[in-house]
Amino acid sequence: MVSNGELCDQGAMNGAGYGFCSAVCTIGPHCGDGVKNGPEQCDNGTNNGSYGSCKADCTFAPYCGDGIKNGPEQCDNGAMNSATAYGVGQCTAGCMAAPYCGDGIVEPAFGEQCDGNPGCTNCHYVIP
Repeated sequence: MVSNGELCDQGAMNGAGYGFCSAVCTIGPHCGDGVKNGPEQCDNGTNNGSYGSCKADCTFAPYCGDGIKNGPEQCDNGAMNSATAYGVGQCTAGCMAAPYCGDGIVEPAFGEQCDGNPGCTNCHYVIP
């Protein structure tokens, strides 16, 4: 029973750890306290399940890298997402479709000289 300014009181269970009152009858570590502890994957205190955040049960909400296309993502290949992704079906570290030969955008960083222009074959100019 809570009394004398205590925030909680679970009797003999006080101080038992995660999800219980502390030994001095204050709220102990729990999901929603804004601190990742116990069995939690995450805990931002809000835990509203919004993209890139935490769910109410302190598990990850959808996020870039979870392997499921959701939220603002164009793609999500999980651990295969890469900062240097290039090619059809590849996904960047920011969950955006990777550039590829044929997307109409010249990507010199990936060795492209052209992309869809007359005289362009496999993103390289062919000299007749």
